Amino acid sequence: MKHFNMKKYIEIAIHILVWGLGYFLILNYTSTIGDFRKDKGPYWIAILFGTIMNQVVFYTTAFFLVPKLLRLKKIKTLFFSLLGGFILINLFESVIDYRYLAVFFSSANESFAVNLLYNSVVSYFILLAALSYALIKYWIQNEKLKRILLEEKLSTEMAFLKSKINPHFLFNVLNSFYAQSLRSNAPELADGIAKLAELMRYMVYETNEEKVALDREINHLKNFIQVYQLRIAKEDEVSINFVVKGDIKAVKISPMLLIPFVENAIKHGIDPKIKSVIDICLKIERKKLYFKVTNAIHQSIYGLADEPSGFGLDNLKKRLSILYPDIYTLETKEENGYFISLLILQLD
Repeated sequence: MKHFNMKKYIEIAIHILVWGLGYFLILNYTSTIGDFRKDKGPYWIAILFGTIMNQVVFYTTAFFLVPKLLRLKKIKTLFFSLLGGFILINLFESVIDYRYLAVFFSSANESFAVNLLYNSVVSYFILLAALSYALIKYWIQNEKLKRILLEEKLSTEMAFLKSKINPHFLFNVLNSFYAQSLRSNAPELADGIAKLAELMRYMVYETNEEKVALDREINHLKNFIQVYQLRIAKEDEVSINFVVKGDIKAVKISPMLLIPFVENAIKHGIDPKIKSVIDICLKIERKKLYFKVTNAIHQSIYGLADEPSGFGLDNLKKRLSILYPDIYTLETKEENGYFISLLILQLD
């Protein structure tokens, strides 16, 4: 964290130095710029105003428009935003120059069109610099994120390889249990074992991909819920409702992204002594994924008692910031005895 803050402060210092040096050189080593002449008015005001306008162009482009819209892959919106902003800022600067500043410097002012042309040329090069800066920074951040993801993937694979239990062995054992439960006329147990095997197969073999089809992730969540429900006695008043809305076809997300919400709800939202309800809703609307989980808050932990306490919110935020930088919203709150989690993802 200290290293990150230090880099940030260095970047800020470089920006201050570059703008300050540019302002100093123009102020001290030029005598005229366009209609502005050093010997006929407060030259420093004109240069300062132009510098501020150029800073507006640079920082709006490099730190707001390009990072935000490029992440969302809204290239057309980015183009027209840059074009519209370029026109507006140059019109504004030229009006101020022509009507309020130039009167201090000469009685024979240049035309408004000349002011606009000059400001547009300068802003054009500032805009190019801002685009170059933003794109290079975007590329560096992407490469860094790819490296982090690769390191995490390798770490996970190494941890898995260190496991002494071969997954093929586990699947064979589960298949044996499944066959025995069918011979013993226990169809519910057989179905639970089949779901458990499907859960493990998905986690072991299908989560290596960068993104998976949303319907596969939904099926994984349903299997997880069904396997857990085997632990619930028939007389217990526990219900887990899972509703899917919208068109999920052709939608892809990062695997294992939604399961922490369900695990948390089961862990903290179920008490066999009290009527317990968990509501899960997944909705696709206007190229956004909404995933909302609501559960009652119980003092005792019954659902997944062997799991570490807490939601793992920090880890989830870290993963989201890597996989979906700037295009997700995560909200959690307690309301009237219920814990509500809401994840919103901007889809490709």
